[in-house]
Amino acid sequence: MVRLLREVKYLLVTLYFYIIATLYIVFYGGFVLSKAWFMKKMFKKEKEAREYVLREIQTFGRRSFSWLFSEVVIHGKENLPDEKPFLVVANHQSLMDIPLILGFVETGAFIAKKELSKVPGINWYVKYLGGLFVDRGNPRQTAVVLKEAIRRLKSGICFIVFPEGTRSKDGNVQEFKPGSLILAKKAGVKILPISIWGTYELIPKGRILFRPGKVHLLIHPLVDPKDFKTEREMEEKIREIIVKGVEKLRGSYPLT
Repeated sequence: MVRLLREVKYLLVTLYFYIIATLYIVFYGGFVLSKAWFMKKMFKKEKEAREYVLREIQTFGRRSFSWLFSEVVIHGKENLPDEKPFLVVANHQSLMDIPLILGFVETGAFIAKKELSKVPGINWYVKYLGGLFVDRGNPRQTAVVLKEAIRRLKSGICFIVFPEGTRSKDGNVQEFKPGSLILAKKAGVKILPISIWGTYELIPKGRILFRPGKVHLLIHPLVDPKDFKTEREMEEKIREIIVKGVEKLRGSYPLT
């Protein structure tokens, strides 16, 4: 009986989240982008318009967790860089990792799978942030996308990367995909490693229902790609930093 009531609770939380998130993204999101367009075109306030949209995206990221009745605890705030651009590199535990980064670290761009380009609301914001869509099964198109992402990084747009390539099945940090940090090396920007712990508990890969909980995010100091002789050496070091951060959070804040 207790288990049944718990599952009903999770179902209600899940329905509440999806309904309010969809309304917020599609309807309120449409209003935000329309307002920004008017600010830019009618009043020539391009900078103010972009800052307005970025604040709203950050707000969405933070509200996503309040809609799940979940708390986010940030560690290492002092390591947030003042200068841009940089490449955010984090482990990937669940689909809540993206709003977590957008809301509490950086409203940066990311390379999304092409299927998301057809999702109203999400595709608008991916494009607005300077993100790109990639067909993972098309090596030629992937190379073009990476080249464009490097160009945008150099122009001042921060990017967010999950080098494991997919969500972890058990919450542990997987091996990084070879070449996953090539953006930083080619663009000559520093890397901001992020360790995420707890989003796996909210909704792990393969589960449908959300489960409220507490999420911890550890921001590490910037790492300069120039300090490494090879790209592989850099990848191993960044992964080591993130893994140690996850282990530290896991040991200090075990999931219940």
